[in-house]
Amino acid sequence: MMFMLKSTAWLATLQSSTRSFGSLRPALYAAISSSTAPALETNVKSETNRLEKTLTKFWEKVDVTEDSEGIHVQLDGKTLKTPLGNRLILPPTKAPLAHLIAHEWKNLQTLTIKPYTVPLTSVAARAVDLKYVEETKDPEVAAKMGTADDVKESLLRYLDTDTLLVFSPHHEYQGKLRSAQEEIYRPIIKSMEDYFARHAGVEKLVFSYLDTEKDGLRGNMQTEETKDAVRKWLKNLSVWELVALEKATLTVKSFLAGTAILRANHPAETERLSIHDVAKAADLETIFQTERWGEVEDTHDVDKVDIVRNLATAALVCHDH
Repeated sequence: MMFMLKSTAWLATLQSSTRSFGSLRPALYAAISSSTAPALETNVKSETNRLEKTLTKFWEKVDVTEDSEGIHVQLDGKTLKTPLGNRLILPPTKAPLAHLIAHEWKNLQTLTIKPYTVPLTSVAARAVDLKYVEETKDPEVAAKMGTADDVKESLLRYLDTDTLLVFSPHHEYQGKLRSAQEEIYRPIIKSMEDYFARHAGVEKLVFSYLDTEKDGLRGNMQTEETKDAVRKWLKNLSVWELVALEKATLTVKSFLAGTAILRANHPAETERLSIHDVAKAADLETIFQTERWGEVEDTHDVDKVDIVRNLATAALVCHDH
């Protein structure tokens, strides 16, 4: 499915998902976090820390301003801070994202601040802090939250267990699941093979996949040649693209699905999947399970909304205006 990203459209997706998610039972809502970054326990005087400790709204006005440093999201004239205490300053190409982050703070549904209540703020802060680690080479901070290279190698491991590279036995669900996987996964796999081969400057790249009909649960592993080709692509990602890839990959346990989100937001890309197409592909087995056995209340419905919202967050973070 072809689509062009528009901030207003993704805002609607994010708002709709948040409303649906928030309407579910409070106990479950509070138990679910979509954070993909390592938790950092800090005493930094950031807005999120202050709000989490006081549960009191301490600002009146939310603004977006721009100066020579970049774009600031401010509460009563003070720029938001990240968990590491860095000012949340976005590059000029992220103006729509800045306004959407401001929207998060203008429309908080709860004062119990968690990553899932301000998803765009959380992932943007992750990018700013990761860039800080790269620029300062601070070993203590790097040990806590990792470096960009650490993130890349961690994400690369998802190719071995990628959701879109595992095919179910033919007998399951009367063969309908395997048929759907063949129809949906194969074009994505072929497109990704061509995409990474092109970026690595190699003639051909082939992903290994797990066919549980023949291979059982022996596991799957990509060749070093394949990994090296993908590393070349990863090397050229901006920190904003990297945290978006991280968010999407960890959400659906699929590196290929995460890559699809980034490709859909690249102006030169001609092969684009919609958020809902990516979500469907990554959650295909669960879809078949719920069609046969029904949904478990406050579980499958929550997961479905959470996946779409997190993928939309990743799409917005990597999008340049």
